[in-house]
Amino acid sequence: MSSQANLRVAIPQKPMDRFPWRFIAIAFGISWTCWFFVALTGRNIFTDLEVGIVVTLGGFGPAIAGIIMVYRTNDQAFIRDYWRRVFDLRRIKALWFLPILLLYPATVLLTALLINVELDASPLVEMLSNPGVFVTTVIFVFIFGPFSEELGWRDYALDWLQARYSALVSSVILGVIWWAWHLPLLAVVGSFLNVNGNDPTFLAGYLYVVVIYSVLFTWVYNNNARSVLAIILLHFSINLTSRIFVMPSELFVYNSFILIAVLMLVLWYYGGKRLVRAERTRS
Repeated sequence: MSSQANLRVAIPQKPMDRFPWRFIAIAFGISWTCWFFVALTGRNIFTDLEVGIVVTLGGFGPAIAGIIMVYRTNDQAFIRDYWRRVFDLRRIKALWFLPILLLYPATVLLTALLINVELDASPLVEMLSNPGVFVTTVIFVFIFGPFSEELGWRDYALDWLQARYSALVSSVILGVIWWAWHLPLLAVVGSFLNVNGNDPTFLAGYLYVVVIYSVLFTWVYNNNARSVLAIILLHFSINLTSRIFVMPSELFVYNSFILIAVLMLVLWYYGGKRLVRAERTRS
């Protein structure tokens, strides 16, 4: 396949004509309404089922917004492409399953070895001792986060951005939007940002990591025929790893340096314009 073919699968054939403010407004509106409501109750999302459900529903804001905006086009080819990218496993190249499923757990294990920190795998051991809990956890982690977000961020917004900007710039813009979308969780009792986010250094570091993820997600997306399923699986791998291991805070800090090294390697080899390796023209 030539580099031009790679470019054609990396950006939409018929790009939208305006910045997707309506998509952002719908996604943020749904999510922030749910999350601010829960924040006002002051109830803990892990000890109170009702508010936990509301917070979870808020996480579907990007997916709902993406679906609304796609169907508003009345473009049947565009709609079919949207869903095919979610469910068509054939778009993912076989070798790419390695970084998709193993990139984050591998960097976590490497970081733990380098800084001589022991990972606490007690959540994994507990889940494996109860197959029902394990299956439920895997399904929950897959749907709530990877699936509920990526039908909006990557399945709608990323194509729009890449039609106008380089892959790197598009990823940074989307990463900042993605980070900002999470911010109301600072006020939601029991959320990871409520526990850690009062520290400005943590928030800045969180932005830094989210932007790194955003670029790496685009790299995987562009090299697998714009497969949203590939991104859902990559997002799932990150979230599941964080769920099955208890990681000390210093591991996250050092792991971010490993991730930036991976990112620099990707940018050096693939280039920031499309994050797709251009094949040399044969003489």
